[in-house]
Amino acid sequence: MRLLTTLLALFWIAGVAWFGWTSLPQLPLDVSASDPATIDALNAARMQHGALFAAIALLPATAVVAIGRWLTRAR
Repeated sequence: MRLLTTLLALFWIAGVAWFGWTSLPQLPLDVSASDPATIDALNAARMQHGALFAAIALLPATAVVAIGRWLTRAR
C-alpha cells in the first residue's frame, strides 16, 4: 500500500509538472520585451504560476502518501 500510494503521488506530481510547464505564461509577440514593467509583470505571473502549480502538485500528493502510511500502520 505504501509503494502504491507513493507511486501514485509521484505520477501525480509528474503530471502536474508537465501541465504546468506546457502552460507557462509567455510574452506575446505584440508586446515590447524591453519594457521593465512588462518584464516585471511577466516575472510576477510566472512566480504566481509556479507557486500555484507547486501547491496543486504537492498538497494532494502529500495527503495521499500520509493516508497510505496511516492505513498500513493501522493494520
